Amino acid sequence: MIVNCTSCGREINLDHKVFDDYSGPVKCFCCGIMMEVEVTDGFLHSINPLTITECAPANRFREA
Repeated sequence: MIVNCTSCGREINLDHKVFDDYSGPVKCFCCGIMMEVEVTDGFLHSINPLTITECAPANRFREA
């Protein structure tokens, strides 16, 4: 399956068995944006750009 990046429009190849039933982040390696995709039985149900806070790991910096 090929999807287009929501930011730059480039094609992102999701043609792998892992993406037949997948819900999670996908990164565009052209512009670097992270997108949330939902695929069921090989059909794309949704694709949305993630916000900065959704991309940032929780508790990245811990106090000593």
